[in-house]
Amino acid sequence: MSTTPPHPSASKDAAGPRIAPGPPPAVHARGLTVELPSRDRPYAAPLRAVQELDLTVPAGQVTALVGANGAGKTTTLRTILGALPFSAGSLEVLGTAMGPARVAVPQGVAVVPDTPAYPERWTARKVARAQAAAGPFDLARFEARLTAHRVPLDRPVGSLSRGQLTQVAVAAALARDPHLLLLDEPFARLDPLARTDLVDELRELMARGDRTLLLSTHDLEGMDRFVDHLVVIAGGRAVLEGDVETLCEEFLLLEQPSDLAPGSDAGSPLIGPAATGGTMRGLVAVDDAAGLAPDASLRRPTMSELVTHCLRAAGATSAPDTTTAPATTSRRDES
Repeated sequence: MSTTPPHPSASKDAAGPRIAPGPPPAVHARGLTVELPSRDRPYAAPLRAVQELDLTVPAGQVTALVGANGAGKTTTLRTILGALPFSAGSLEVLGTAMGPARVAVPQGVAVVPDTPAYPERWTARKVARAQAAAGPFDLARFEARLTAHRVPLDRPVGSLSRGQLTQVAVAAALARDPHLLLLDEPFARLDPLARTDLVDELRELMARGDRTLLLSTHDLEGMDRFVDHLVVIAGGRAVLEGDVETLCEEFLLLEQPSDLAPGSDAGSPLIGPAATGGTMRGLVAVDDAAGLAPDASLRRPTMSELVTHCLRAAGATSAPDTTTAPATTSRRDES
């Protein structure tokens, strides 16, 4: 199991040459705790939607924030935006320390919300004017993108489809040319073609090298070559975090007949085991793969399989347990 590597240091010692420090993370949270009032019981104790969350979003990379409904993903994004206060911990966004009660959106950050909320009578052009009043905004880029996706500019947004409304929100965010772009379930309301087009557009954005993308999504299909960094969140806490390639090298997907004992002869447990069709599947750490049953088969997991089994493991206990939902923060070496 890997652990967080030491941050590159600019100091020089007798053992080696000077090493240039890597860029600071775009988002860095430690022990972040966010409490929300109860909707059904106004006098009840607040709900801890995010609990002692440790989160790193590497600069210049695509980070996927993944978890089940209610895991705390949207709350985390809204806290990064400054829209929600936090009660404990620390949070830095683009190098700026966020105070617990800060409500201003950090400069250089844009968001595509899960459910864009615009006055129903506004048109896309009105949305653009309102956005431009709040800061730098490329109106030509906004209109060109909507025209390319056949979204009417002069129709009230209340009459647009959910997919078209998402396209308006994406166009508004990209027109800001943000250094940090947050997307909350952007693919949920898009058809397959529009989804592919958006991923391609985001690839072009990331190709510039000075942009960072934090993506909250349930849909990881075909994202293995797009996402660099993965954060799996359950119960408001990160149960798995690290570089995607490294994580997929640290674990193996085991498949064996379900009538065999889950795990290995050496007693190594499976992570998030599930039995279907007479076959038991689960993750096993590479270091624990020795001594597996002869009928077991092993292969590298996809990112989606890695997430699925880790979430299943996290749901089996009331708190993250490193024996079933291992947390790691390995990162790809930065040059």
